[in-house]
Amino acid sequence: MIVDYIEKNKRVYGVEPICRVLTEHGCPIAPSTYYEARKRVASKRAVRDMHLKAEISRVHADNYSACQWRTSAARI
Repeated sequence: MIVDYIEKNKRVYGVEPICRVLTEHGCPIAPSTYYEARKRVASKRAVRDMHLKAEISRVHADNYSACQWRTSAARI
């Protein structure tokens, strides 16, 4: 989540200044931690979760955004 925030705002503020401000406000992260996190390959669980989120969104939209969880679970 923090890495995503940095990724989204790094062009405006830069990685190091964002990390410094986050650390000053109780959310410590070093620039090296950010760079290492960006290099990592997504885990199998993260990839599966991404696919499931897309499928759940599709089922929900196909049912006019009115599915309850039991209906959605049955269709997936």
